[in-house]
Amino acid sequence: MTLQVGRQVPDIEATYWQRGAVGPKYLALSDLRGKWVVLFFYTRDFTYVCPTELQAFAVLSQDFEDLGATVIGASTDSYFSHNAWFEQDKTLDGVNFPVIADTSHRISKTFGVLLDDGSALRGTFIIDPDGVLRHMSINEIDIGRNVGETLRLLQALQSGELCRAGWRPGQDEAPRYNEWLAQVFPRLKTSVLSEASQRLNTFIYDAGDIIIQQGAKSDLFYIVVSGEVSVIHRGENGVEIELAKLGPGEIFGEIGILTETRRSADVVADTEVTVLALDWDDFKSLVNQSDPTARDLMQIVEQRRTAFQK
Repeated sequence: MTLQVGRQVPDIEATYWQRGAVGPKYLALSDLRGKWVVLFFYTRDFTYVCPTELQAFAVLSQDFEDLGATVIGASTDSYFSHNAWFEQDKTLDGVNFPVIADTSHRISKTFGVLLDDGSALRGTFIIDPDGVLRHMSINEIDIGRNVGETLRLLQALQSGELCRAGWRPGQDEAPRYNEWLAQVFPRLKTSVLSEASQRLNTFIYDAGDIIIQQGAKSDLFYIVVSGEVSVIHRGENGVEIELAKLGPGEIFGEIGILTETRRSADVVADTEVTVLALDWDDFKSLVNQSDPTARDLMQIVEQRRTAFQK
């Protein structure tokens, strides 16, 4: 199986060393579901660059723990090699996290870091609480990794937002977005709402104006900000049926866009009305950002289409 960001990580079972424990211990990645996992491979015990990385992870271990992340080291050395090295090298006294002994090479091979001589490349993997790989990076053995950057990547992943180059927690103001849009799409990330808010158009209609005409091309999605509109459907016999009255915070125009059909009803301003509007492409892009949002809107569509058929 080829590892890929965004895909489930295969379960592994491993023997590991940990300071203070008597003898080798065993773990399975599946036992860590519900937690973030930072798994890093180093080349060998009793080397020059590797202890500097282990020290760096030890220094930031509390920061990782505060984020709910379990740090796990790994190399292809044996438990006994780990035990001897970590007991003898006083610079590693702060290393208290588990260190896997992958003597079978099965784990390092699974994660794509095994070298021909049996040692490992410097691979770093961040796995989310659902067991999905969210980040991977691999250095050659002569180049030590930046553990502070690993911590920053974990913070960015946990933020759930779009994070620009060099992003750090608290560096930017919270994204600004239109409150009406947020009310209609409560499941979307604030960064997505912020971008969409910049593409909103505002329209004002007088009482009696036709905002949408049945049979017309579906080109805009609307949110009522103030005033009231009526949704009126004309049957095949020409009889007009008022299906709904919509006020502030309610939406219309979604049916034609989501089903890619022409307008199924007139929408008429009962009073002076202010609406916000997104064009076809922007609305579809917004919906595609979130499966739950798409399901919510399709439920509204089905309810309204059922009303048309009555």
